[in-house]
Amino acid sequence: MRRGWPLILLVFWGGWLVAQEPPPPPPEAGAFPEPVSVPSVLPQGVITERAMVAAAHPLAARTGVEILRAGGNAIDAMVAVQMVLNVVEPQSSGIGGGCFILWHDRAQAQTYFVDGREECPRAARREDFLGPDGKVLGDTAAMTGGQAVGVPGTVAAMHLAHSRWGKLPWRDLFLPAIQLAEEGIGVTPRLRWAIQANRERLLRAPASRAVFLLPDGSAPEIGQVLRQPDLGRTFRLLAEQGPRVFYEGELAQRIVAAVQEAPIRPGRLSQADLADYRAVLRKPFRFEYRGFTVMAPSAPSSGGYTLALLLAILEETPADERRPGTASFIDAYARAESVAFAIRDNQFGDADFLPAADVEAVSHWLSQPETLRAWAKAVQPGKRWRLPAAAEPSQGAPTEGENTTHFSIVDGDGNVVACTTTIEHGMGSGLIVPGAGFLLNNELTDFDLHRARGPNALDAQRRPRRTAVEDAHLQGGKRPRSSMTPVIVFRGPEPVLTLGSPGGSQIIGVVGQVLTGVLDHNLDMQAAINLPRVSCRNRGSIELEGHYPERSAMAERLQALGWPLRPLIPGYEAWGGAQGIRRRADGRLEGGADPRREGAVRGY
Repeated sequence: MRRGWPLILLVFWGGWLVAQEPPPPPPEAGAFPEPVSVPSVLPQGVITERAMVAAAHPLAARTGVEILRAGGNAIDAMVAVQMVLNVVEPQSSGIGGGCFILWHDRAQAQTYFVDGREECPRAARREDFLGPDGKVLGDTAAMTGGQAVGVPGTVAAMHLAHSRWGKLPWRDLFLPAIQLAEEGIGVTPRLRWAIQANRERLLRAPASRAVFLLPDGSAPEIGQVLRQPDLGRTFRLLAEQGPRVFYEGELAQRIVAAVQEAPIRPGRLSQADLADYRAVLRKPFRFEYRGFTVMAPSAPSSGGYTLALLLAILEETPADERRPGTASFIDAYARAESVAFAIRDNQFGDADFLPAADVEAVSHWLSQPETLRAWAKAVQPGKRWRLPAAAEPSQGAPTEGENTTHFSIVDGDGNVVACTTTIEHGMGSGLIVPGAGFLLNNELTDFDLHRARGPNALDAQRRPRRTAVEDAHLQGGKRPRSSMTPVIVFRGPEPVLTLGSPGGSQIIGVVGQVLTGVLDHNLDMQAAINLPRVSCRNRGSIELEGHYPERSAMAERLQALGWPLRPLIPGYEAWGGAQGIRRRADGRLEGGADPRREGAVRGY
């Protein structure tokens, strides 16, 4: 690998950032939504001949391309991109969290799903998240500290994928991230905002304060150099010793101490929880849409199932009757999303903990389009829709974090990776592992803590992974339901599109809207990502992004249809961060990166 380019790019990137208008101030303590906005001049798509990487940060995308040029494949590039994102976008993902990986091996004509979702520690209890009044703690309290930490899965998932399909040596894939961590990166507006928004949490954890805050406790300024030497040392350990050091060795000991001795709400994660963790190779979920085949993750993701239901309902409406930006599209989309989310909330969770009939139910519903269509017509605007014969919806909802990230990769041989990766909320639990330099997730808040029982209730029992493709004898703790929805789309045997997004439970709708833009209306990838977005999620009301064209007039049209418009927090008027790649009819690659974040497309 060539040395020197990351720091040169850093200087340019940091200097450019200084001139940009800073994001809005963070809101009061709560779920820490990320400030996202759309520039007035929208980006154009990128077209390349052979290979491409679309990621949430230019340095990550550049790193992936460098790995491909050095002879690596999409799996090698994936490992390097994830490690660089841990350095440059630590608020969104990293080795202290989890991921879902979709990998299409073009030579074998096979698609695989690697489940690296975090697990519930065996000693964790729902009562850990209840206050003295028996009610679930508020978002900030529940998401902060050691009790919210699930067993991290990203390292195991990356290593499993690389050991099976990678080409370059594992240790070489860490070199770019090591260099960036040790030499420093320029603080971007998003990173500064995340640090500032979580400042009070970071101040309470000495190791976190030491990494992200200045000596006086303030957040670094945009463009200021942030060095992370402890993280660089951790990457060196992982490069040389592999995942064992993380799950059984020095890093495992540091993780357990960080959780059990946390200055905020010490947790129960143990050495045995780490040693028992396994990434799981599962069958991806497959469904059809308008002549295309879509591959998506299966449980514990609800993303593929919910997306399939949503699109199955939309497919009953002719595409020309629901063009993006029209009231008829928004009405149809809100109805479809209401039904799909009602089914999701009552049915989906970790398949290893659910009856087989519950897991297979989605296939039954997909074979009953007339039922889905009737349900969508029965949705009453302004009210939550209730699945017939289902239990009452939970009085609360999991506080799914929006600070996940996604990247898409296509290599020169036509192999494809779609990887969505997370530490849950911005800055995860707020805990840096002392001496190791990485943040731990707060994934246990993705369980439905408002219910003692149910498909997504917290359950610390160990059960066989009966849905795994292999290693079915393994015992595992429950994995919280996820909305992460990386997808690969095929026309016949050939992959033609790959896509994903962050955004908590809004991920499913973001992916669905980009897909319909490309597949139904033949938009190029960047144009489909640029489209203004709508969200409903069975809330009885509709959200429109702040830059929606003629938003006031559209609100009046929707209200005439019975749909109230949900107000947006000023400065937080857009969502998602989609990154996608499409193969054009001429064989070239066309990439799009979301202008709502700092995404970039690189290729050759």
